[in-house]
Amino acid sequence: MKKSVYCLFLACVLTAFPLSTAKAADSKAAGLICVGLYSETSDGYVSSRVGGGQWVPIKVGDKIPVNAEIKINVDRDWAEFIAVGKPTTVYEIVGPEDGKEVVKKAADILKGKSRTVAFPKGTKNSPDPKYKDKLVVAKYLGRQIYMTADGDSKDIKYGDVFPRGGKIKIIATNNTIDLMNSSGGTTTVVGPLNFSVDQVLDNKSLYKYLNVQK
Repeated sequence: MKKSVYCLFLACVLTAFPLSTAKAADSKAAGLICVGLYSETSDGYVSSRVGGGQWVPIKVGDKIPVNAEIKINVDRDWAEFIAVGKPTTVYEIVGPEDGKEVVKKAADILKGKSRTVAFPKGTKNSPDPKYKDKLVVAKYLGRQIYMTADGDSKDIKYGDVFPRGGKIKIIATNNTIDLMNSSGGTTTVVGPLNFSVDQVLDNKSLYKYLNVQK
C-alpha cells in the first residue's frame, strides 16, 4: 500500500515538473517589442531598465523583458510596443502632460489597454485581396505624417493602413518607416523624404535624403 502511495506521489511530481518548467519558460519569454518610436528632442528619449540598473535608450526592434521598467520624460514623445508573439496587439505609452517622468512596468503595460491591428496574410503568388492597393505600417522610427488625397493629415502609427492616393512625409534625417504590401513584402523608406503610397506600390525608386516638394 505504501509503495502504491509513493508511486502515485512521484507520478504527480513528475507530471507537475514539466508544467511548472513550461510556465517559467513562458514567463521568461514574455515581454514587449518596440515597433514605433518618436522622441522629439535630444533632451528626451524613451528608455528602459531592469531592477536598479542603468536606464538604456530603447531602439525600434528592441525586446523589453517583462520585469523591466520603461520611462518617457518628454511630453510630446511616445512609443508603441507589441506583446512578444502577438504582433497584432499594440500598447502605446505617451509622455507626461505634467512635466514629470512617466515610468511604467512592462508587466503592467501588458495588463493594460491595448488596440488590435491586422496585417496582410498574402504571399507573392497569392496576395491578400483585402489589402489590394494598400500599404500597412509594420514599423517606424521618428515622426511620420500621412496625408490623404483630400488633404487631411495625421501622425503615423503602427498598423495604419494607407490606400493609393495618399502621401507620406518622413520629417527627420535617418528616420525610417517599414510598409507592408498585400503580398507580405516589406519596403523600408529612409528620410527625410516626401513620397506617395503609389510610388511604393509601383516599386518606384525612393532615394535617401531626397526631399522635393511637389
